Amino acid sequence: IYVTAAERLQIDPSRCVVVEDSMVGLKAAKGAGMKCLITYTKSTAGEDFYGNGADAKVPELASAGVILSKIFDPIKENGVDAEILVGIKDELVSV
Repeated sequence: IYVTAAERLQIDPSRCVVVEDSMVGLKAAKGAGMKCLITYTKSTAGEDFYGNGADAKVPELASAGVILSKIFDPIKENGVDAEILVGIKDELVSV
């Protein structure tokens, strides 16, 4: 569905950011070539979202202080490979 959405909007998938709450959604977003921001719940907090390609992970958008400019400004300023939500997202924890 993400590929279809990008095609219909005539947007390069690499310039898209998907907000998802599941591993299935994350895999769909990454499979479409898009960045993916994960919002997780208590029941999914332990899943390895970063290990499966998530670009950022936060417990809840509003409580984490996520606003659109913090997602899209780095991409506009530094290109599609820019890191998003620096200083806001949960840090990657090595096990």
